[in-house]
Amino acid sequence: MAQAFREFLRQQEEKGDILRIRPQVDTISEMGAVIARADYDHVDKGLLFENPKGFDIPVFANTIGGSGYRRIADTFGVPLKHAVPGAAQKMRQALAGNVPPVYVDRGAAPCKELVFTGADIDLTRLPILRLNPADGSDTKEFLDGRFVCGVACTKPAENAYNLSYHRFEITGRNKGSVWIFRGTGDAKSMEEFWGAKIDDRSSTWNHDKARAFPMAFVIGVGPDMVLAAANAALPHKNNDFAYVGALTGEPVKLVKCETIDVDVPADAEIVIEGVFKPFDWVMQGRFASFNGFYDDARRRPAFHVTAITMRRQPIYQHVHIGRPLNECNNIAAFFRSVRVYVDLAQVLPNVVDVFVDPAAGCGFTVHVAIDKRRIGEPRMAMMRAYTALQGFCKHVFVYDKDIDIHNPHERDWALAHRFMADRDLLVIPNVIGMTIDPLAQADMGATAKLGVYDGHDAIVRNTRTFMGVDCTAPLGLKMMERVIPDPAIEASVDRIWHQIAQGGAL
Repeated sequence: MAQAFREFLRQQEEKGDILRIRPQVDTISEMGAVIARADYDHVDKGLLFENPKGFDIPVFANTIGGSGYRRIADTFGVPLKHAVPGAAQKMRQALAGNVPPVYVDRGAAPCKELVFTGADIDLTRLPILRLNPADGSDTKEFLDGRFVCGVACTKPAENAYNLSYHRFEITGRNKGSVWIFRGTGDAKSMEEFWGAKIDDRSSTWNHDKARAFPMAFVIGVGPDMVLAAANAALPHKNNDFAYVGALTGEPVKLVKCETIDVDVPADAEIVIEGVFKPFDWVMQGRFASFNGFYDDARRRPAFHVTAITMRRQPIYQHVHIGRPLNECNNIAAFFRSVRVYVDLAQVLPNVVDVFVDPAAGCGFTVHVAIDKRRIGEPRMAMMRAYTALQGFCKHVFVYDKDIDIHNPHERDWALAHRFMADRDLLVIPNVIGMTIDPLAQADMGATAKLGVYDGHDAIVRNTRTFMGVDCTAPLGLKMMERVIPDPAIEASVDRIWHQIAQGGAL
């Protein structure tokens, strides 16, 4: 079967890949900062918080982690040095195969050991984190900025199962708001259920024909499910569980939800069932985005919780997002690397590797290694990488195949000794970019694509070109607020970190 969460934890424990954090940690003011500290200190282990303050449910973070592709490569069963090309091949094979899920009875599903419906629904019983100091602010709905970061399951059609991620802010015991990102499969499905585009004018809404759109947030699944939910390459109305089954070679066990027509992994830890009623909106608070800035408070669909089911002694699984580095950026950057690699290989079969840098915002900066054979190939790689990410990409660096593009020291060496700014720099102004690029706000909205090119005519001996790149914010430009640690929280985390280190775990 697809690897269950408990089996994954057991294996990680045997490998010494779990850091048990025994000091009491506050889920609102401290836990997110502890996870961020572990990512920045490159603690490449899962984090098990045994004593979340005020809760008897442990919290596990970093199933994949924020500091590299090691667990991603392990999950795909490919060598770490060839994680991107290897995963691309495995994904292609899995999409061509078909291992459909199997259903089990409620009594055989651990996620059904406890069932809460009606007045018993209470999201506050779960140790849901506030990930970053200002998450949830700038809205009257703000309570304490807690966001569920877990796998979302939907059933857009019969035998179609979609796995994804959406930010789910808790605003009450049985409600919240969810950002259904425009262009995703779930956004398309919601529009089909509602009979209208998510952001259509109210005058076009047909309340009589619109249907509520159901969704279940599934917490506590294995790394294969965590990665499948982040894979934007899976088609809309795909059977994502069959894809996971094809990757693992065995079917996923499913069980039907209690209150909605959605099916979920039977061995999950916790399931939150709910619906999006047609044309029901609330303001969602600010949230730290993948680029290291706080996005603005925005109108989002309201989510009404209809049931919570769980194991008797569950573990709350958390996927972290905040300032880079973090787990969400790491996973998203990997799949964007795969997307660019696959797209590049269609025109440049001599592409060797692609690394989308998660530290730069999981798509803004792309590094490409090629086995260069013709003048002009690096520039082709630059432009193809830009279009592969549909304008997301902002900077592309192209290197020879002898450069390890995952190693910043090698990249810096190649930049210093194989790059001449007056010949190898490609700048294309006024191209489509990301709306949340902090330099593309208001009247400043012209993002540029920069590529570093490593081949041209012969270089005149004993000459060089100096390149200056100003990385400071333009004066007088109103920019999005950067995500920065809260000094008071960091002081508290210093104490916790000292206790962890004293225990010999670091």
